[in-house]
Amino acid sequence: MLSVYLWVGKIFFKMFEGSDTLCGKWTGRYDYGGMEAPVPFDVVMEDVAGALSGEITEPNTFRADIGGHLTAVLIGVRSGSDVSFRKSYDGFDQGDDPFYEGRLNGALTRIDGLWRFPKDAGMSGRFMMVRAVDVRARKAAAVEAVF
Repeated sequence: MLSVYLWVGKIFFKMFEGSDTLCGKWTGRYDYGGMEAPVPFDVVMEDVAGALSGEITEPNTFRADIGGHLTAVLIGVRSGSDVSFRKSYDGFDQGDDPFYEGRLNGALTRIDGLWRFPKDAGMSGRFMMVRAVDVRARKAAAVEAVF
């Protein structure tokens, strides 16, 4: 857990407490090795002692028979700054689930890496994801800091 303290006289005041987990909302994109436009996605992720789980929502770019959006289950692990997870789409079995491997930045706010289909080396690309920021919470914190 990241904590920031303020020293006033002989007293420490706790000013901020961050998270050392990946829990929360993330947004990102992945590409197909530069062949097509990047695909945006949103993730709600849980991180319990490095065990990752969550749900991914993205526009449907490859299954015209099942609607405009796809959802998938995320299952993975985090070890230090290394993050890896498998994405299993809901509602259909494609025989091979994409596998993501990336590196987390020091602030725990961005993951960059590569994805691939284990059974099809030709299907791969890059991905990135960042923590979604609640603009209202950030504005409220800025107002509190002024007073």
